[in-house]
Amino acid sequence: MIHPSLAEAKARSGYIQIPTTSCDRVRAAFNCLVRLWASLQVSYYGGRYSIERVLALDKYTRTTSLLRVFVVCVGTPMPMVALVTLQELLPLQEPEAGWRRNYGFWCRVFMLGVIVSHTYLIQGKYMVDGFAPSSWQLVVFVLGISGTYTGIGMIVAANLLFPIPFFYITMTPAFYVPLLILLYCTLGKSRKLTKYVCFIATQKMMGMLYPIYQLLFHRASTTDFVLPVILLLPVVKLVVKNVVLYFTHHLEDLTPEAVIFTVDFYNALYLATCMESASTLHAMLIFIVTDFAQTATVLLGMHRRTATISQRLLEATGALESESVLSALSSLCQRPSTFQSQNRGGVHVRSCFRHSLDRQDLQLLCRLERLPGNSSDDPTRIYLWSSARSAISETRKLTSLRLTSISSSFSRLASSRRLAAIQPMTKSTAAPKRRQDDPIPTDVFKHSNILRETLGVLYTAECLVLMAYVEAFIPLFYCTYMLYMVQLPNAEYHTELRNVNRQNVAYTTRVVFLFGLLQVASFVLLVLLVRRNCGIQIWYNLAFVLETQMALVQGKLMVWMLVTLACRVVHFGADYSFRFVWISGQVQ
Repeated sequence: MIHPSLAEAKARSGYIQIPTTSCDRVRAAFNCLVRLWASLQVSYYGGRYSIERVLALDKYTRTTSLLRVFVVCVGTPMPMVALVTLQELLPLQEPEAGWRRNYGFWCRVFMLGVIVSHTYLIQGKYMVDGFAPSSWQLVVFVLGISGTYTGIGMIVAANLLFPIPFFYITMTPAFYVPLLILLYCTLGKSRKLTKYVCFIATQKMMGMLYPIYQLLFHRASTTDFVLPVILLLPVVKLVVKNVVLYFTHHLEDLTPEAVIFTVDFYNALYLATCMESASTLHAMLIFIVTDFAQTATVLLGMHRRTATISQRLLEATGALESESVLSALSSLCQRPSTFQSQNRGGVHVRSCFRHSLDRQDLQLLCRLERLPGNSSDDPTRIYLWSSARSAISETRKLTSLRLTSISSSFSRLASSRRLAAIQPMTKSTAAPKRRQDDPIPTDVFKHSNILRETLGVLYTAECLVLMAYVEAFIPLFYCTYMLYMVQLPNAEYHTELRNVNRQNVAYTTRVVFLFGLLQVASFVLLVLLVRRNCGIQIWYNLAFVLETQMALVQGKLMVWMLVTLACRVVHFGADYSFRFVWISGQVQ
């Protein structure tokens, strides 16, 4: 007879029975597809917190006032809003006036070069070892790259034509060649630098991929193909998120910010744009229903993952019922014998970047680092990458891991080879000495995976709250932006405002505004869900990321908003009809 605990483990780990009928085979294929889709979700399987980040978040939650959290969350987008406003106050001239008189356009190009190059170099300080330019060096690098980019653009416009067709794409070498020469001459060739360059290339690819999708949507919005085109957007987002994860997986604590503020931010911006420009109510409803289904799936998945974790963590640590998951996890880390009894495969003590910690927490990290059985903090960290070929094998690995963990609680005298499949064991870790001030709870061996699970839940919570924050902010900002832009003279040069004026702008933005309110409601539901299941005030997690990674967040906000909005003026030559009527005029 199968023990109930083993049966439960099989049910939780996706135990697969051999299908006997056609119905069973269809069900098995569907379950396999669902597991494949789930395995590609960066929010759930992209990584887990380090112990250092847990302690830093716990300190931030205990010492930060709610007012400061509110100011951080509301104030984070303000520099980006100010930059966009300043850019639109610069007057644009008629493209027919020629490249010499269009000083407003060249100011935009130079500003775009400054913001993008500064953001990339700041990212390099986090992602590449040994790259730590001083403030003066950073200024020289940024001005040099931006000046070269703008100067080459002027030379091309003077000798060929103006506007330059698809300026953002065709002038790519003028920006990235000087940047790459600078990086490789300064740092030399290395594995981390290669990953960083690939990460930059992925961001550039997004800047070209999403406009193509927007063109495809506009062509299909009045046809029968509108549904598959709209359903294509989540697939595009999923693929790009996994590509970004692939190049940033060695920076596990930075991955949520890197993925969300790169892919989800850009995706939300283009989603709002497509909704605003949708010509039929049918297309708008499909957008809303699709997004609602994704939101419901995310909330349901988070509920299933966190429904019992608080109770199991309290049982493993012997903590008080009133403690949150974060406090109980910090308590577990402060008990060396309890910490040693945990499966620590893929768990890292140190973060990929330094956090501000108290002296007591720093001493704790040093003690935990000296414990045997910790995962190596080598830059090549364990990466939970799932693909079409490995989805089923990954499920089997998880099944084996959980069954082995449960069976170890029944037999403490299992062979060392079998225990080593979960974590390396030494004499001290196999039989840790109990102290009176450090008792081992009765269920510590029963919950030997609770550390890994909780660190994964914190990682997922950070991903989801950042995603909800971005998806709630972007539609509301875009509505405000359109209401503001139609009042300015530059509005006539914006391609996205071609059929929008002061009389119909309120009517045009109503759907996007309602969509933004729906996203705000989703954010509130996520806050309540995490508060109920984990006892965590998740807005502290949000403010923690926005404040501790401010330079990275601000840079991405500015870059993607400038790239998206600035490049929509006719001077950038983005003619998706591919007629380029100004070329024939200049030739004549």
